[in-house]
Amino acid sequence: MRTSPQLTSRLLTTTTLTALLAGLTAAPAAAQSGLAIEEIVVTAQKREERLQDVPVSVTAFSADAIEDAGVRTPQDFIALTPNIGIVQSFTVGNSFVTVRGISQINNSDPSVAVVVDGVPQANQKQLTQQLFDIERIEVLKGPQGALYGRNSIGGAINIITRQPGNDFEGYTEAGYAEGNTRTLSAAAGGAIVADKLFFRAAGSYADSDGQITNGFLDEKADFYEDKTGRAQLRWIASDSVTVDLRGSISNTEGGAVLYSQFPTLGFSNNENVKPDENLLGRSERDMGDLSLKLDWDFGAATLTSISAYSKVKENYRGDLDFSRVQSIGQGQDLEVEMWSQELRLTSPDDQPLRWIGGAYILQTDRDLRTTVFLDTNSTLAGLQPLFIFGDESNDNLAYAFFGQASYDVTDRFELSGALRYDSDEREQTDLLRNNAVRSKTFSEWQPKVTAKYEWTPSLMTYATFSTGFRSGGYNAPTVNPSIFQKEVSTNYEVGFKSQLLDNRLVLNGAAFHTKLDDAQIFRVDLTAGAQIIDNVKDAELTGFELEFQARLAEGWDAFGGVGVTDSEIKDFDGTRAYRGNQLPNNTKAKINGGTQYSFPITDALSGLLRADIEYRGKQYFHADNIDYRDPVTLVNLRAGLETERWSLTAYVKNLTNKQFFTEYADGFWSGSATGQDLGQLSPPRQVGVTGRVRF
Repeated sequence: MRTSPQLTSRLLTTTTLTALLAGLTAAPAAAQSGLAIEEIVVTAQKREERLQDVPVSVTAFSADAIEDAGVRTPQDFIALTPNIGIVQSFTVGNSFVTVRGISQINNSDPSVAVVVDGVPQANQKQLTQQLFDIERIEVLKGPQGALYGRNSIGGAINIITRQPGNDFEGYTEAGYAEGNTRTLSAAAGGAIVADKLFFRAAGSYADSDGQITNGFLDEKADFYEDKTGRAQLRWIASDSVTVDLRGSISNTEGGAVLYSQFPTLGFSNNENVKPDENLLGRSERDMGDLSLKLDWDFGAATLTSISAYSKVKENYRGDLDFSRVQSIGQGQDLEVEMWSQELRLTSPDDQPLRWIGGAYILQTDRDLRTTVFLDTNSTLAGLQPLFIFGDESNDNLAYAFFGQASYDVTDRFELSGALRYDSDEREQTDLLRNNAVRSKTFSEWQPKVTAKYEWTPSLMTYATFSTGFRSGGYNAPTVNPSIFQKEVSTNYEVGFKSQLLDNRLVLNGAAFHTKLDDAQIFRVDLTAGAQIIDNVKDAELTGFELEFQARLAEGWDAFGGVGVTDSEIKDFDGTRAYRGNQLPNNTKAKINGGTQYSFPITDALSGLLRADIEYRGKQYFHADNIDYRDPVTLVNLRAGLETERWSLTAYVKNLTNKQFFTEYADGFWSGSATGQDLGQLSPPRQVGVTGRVRF
């Protein structure tokens, strides 16, 4: 494949920067070692490694960083990460993550693998959870198919909850914010039998009246309530065998289908237009997870077995015409059950040749019913079934075999290679049309090759070739043509990781060029009454990200990053249509930065001040690039008091009260050139306070 001029320029820039960094890292230390930034250990490559040693573009958040930044939802840590964005809309479980221009869309598999405590979350509805009692979050950018398999075409997110130890400890946290938003979480854990058997239990409750008003009903449309609990038992059966049993349960209710409507085309949507529907939408999601993990270290390798079961149920009811007119409503009932098993062998870490090999299988049963209702009295309780639009059952069996090996050619030079084969057998049954069955298997080999070189103990560079794969599938049975193809990415990347000024400055960066074959995009066709996934035949993405963390003085840190992704449609459908346009949902530039200052007030009491800023560049919503979101800048502030046992923090989210549309559906892409446009309004400013007690 020919290297693009943009990539060549960035490669030269990176090479020049690498030479400069080598000079800096070789220079005498300019700071006291006591001011060094704390190192983070991650499991991005399925084994414990220092973040600065991993030849992957990873943004990691420690437990302290999560608490300091007030991370409570995926939106919170994604706002602090370059080249990644998220939209939450339509129902309480819907989320659309975009990493380096590769986007999650309705009704398809995830574009980013989400793993919680080693267990893959196979359905995109599982991401939008309350984040509490979290030990670490790792965001991997770029295709991760070799280790994480199908649906990691854009990257991966690892979430690790706090682990129990011998000491009994925990916390209780409560908060209140605008919108009559109340939150409560608590956790406790320790040893049942010292050094042998441990437990941890954690729970969270969140309730909000909402802040976005339905203009017609004069009621809040974004109300929300979430109840989540989880528990863990960890048994060290012997010096070589460890067993982890984990379970969680969650119920979430909230507003749905709160779309604003505009009788326009080509709308630049940095305008505040509230939803004006006669039906106040509502959705509910129930989730449950149970997993058993076994680690058996028998010297030559460690055998890991992860058995998991999860279930997701979500339903919604809401307006279909998105207006004040009493006419029809819409609804869906979704139920997904997933069983998975992974077996993995991992070599010891202290060998020049390190390897991982394993197999994975996932059985998914998915039922979806779509209903159109007759609206008789402007309330959901008054909806009468008009007809069932779709009723389908999906039976998917996915399996994979994978392996990775890394070899220290010299003390400084490491080569690694990985290969994974994924197969996804899909079968859809149309329950409305004589149980008609259609089936197809999507499969892909996903190789990865990486070269890593340590110029000094404080500077590492790497170059990677990697691939990713998102399975294809079937649109609703009523749609013709009914199938969308698998999506495959091929990625070329160079990067560096450095620790400068006696580790008072951490500076990491990467440049990439990605080719997408059959990129999946989403549209709503109201004339056919269907949600449709199409394929873009050929597209390319070129960009870079640069992140830093600096210790300016004792207690004073600065941090930030910049991410740029230029996407280009090369061939939409075999014609010249949309050639040169940006892919839907890609934000070309994102910049985040902030500073935090912690200072003593008395011997026991300290204060904390923090400011975060996020700039989101222009974003196009569809392949025609007509409708877009203008650039927007968001500012968050935090101030708090803290002792060893308690903390009290006040915060402001979206200080300047920016409101804009995070999701947008154009009349053209809805099947009518004169139709109505739809948008999901972002939340306004929110002021709140949180208190935490540790024990």
